[in-house]
Amino acid sequence: MQEAKVVVVTGAGSGLGAAIADTFAGQGATVVRGDIRYEGERDSRLFLDLDVADSTSWEDFASSVERRFGAISVLVNNAGVSIRTDLLRTSDEKWDQIIRTNLWAPWKGIKVFSPQLQQTNGTVINVGSIYGETVPPMTGELPASVAYQVSKAGLHRLTKVAAVELATMGIRVNAVMPGVFRTPLLEDLPDSEARLRIAGAPMNRAGQVQELAAAVAFLASNESSFVTGALLPVDGGYLAAS
Repeated sequence: MQEAKVVVVTGAGSGLGAAIADTFAGQGATVVRGDIRYEGERDSRLFLDLDVADSTSWEDFASSVERRFGAISVLVNNAGVSIRTDLLRTSDEKWDQIIRTNLWAPWKGIKVFSPQLQQTNGTVINVGSIYGETVPPMTGELPASVAYQVSKAGLHRLTKVAAVELATMGIRVNAVMPGVFRTPLLEDLPDSEARLRIAGAPMNRAGQVQELAAAVAFLASNESSFVTGALLPVDGGYLAAS
């Protein structure tokens, strides 16, 4: 249970982020959803604008959260973007956008919220990806999204470094590595590509967003109190088989 905890989830306007935020809320936590886009109704008390690629936005967001809800106990760095271009055709601008959103932003989030997390012996959960550890199927039908893969690999390393450096402050830092999930991103893939990625997992199915949210909630709970620096695959065995 996450009772009496204040939880921040970035990129919580839709998809995996929304499912993670809903799971914490269902466990009794006060959940602050930070995003610049929202699907459905917006509760102005619990949805706060956050542009994760902007330094001032992060600082204003952290101050606003503490002022309105007190020190947070959990930070979930979920916000992320991707672009389907290969190494040679990725523009400088797109490379910078992906790296800043997927890697710089979690670093900035940890930095600005660490004083609050220290007060609560809090925890950080970064949402990485199996494709930070392995390359997607190379079929020729779809580019490799090299910037996305590099950003997630960097996020996994950031998780481990932060876990070591912040342990003496009482802050735990872990990451989940989602496999293939039923999100709009999967629906955008060509059918043949989606089937190939799903078949890469021994369980031979896509994950449900609630399954990832449950893993995140575990890493935020007291049941994982001796777990830090972990990269938890939630992928139906994809990495084990790759």
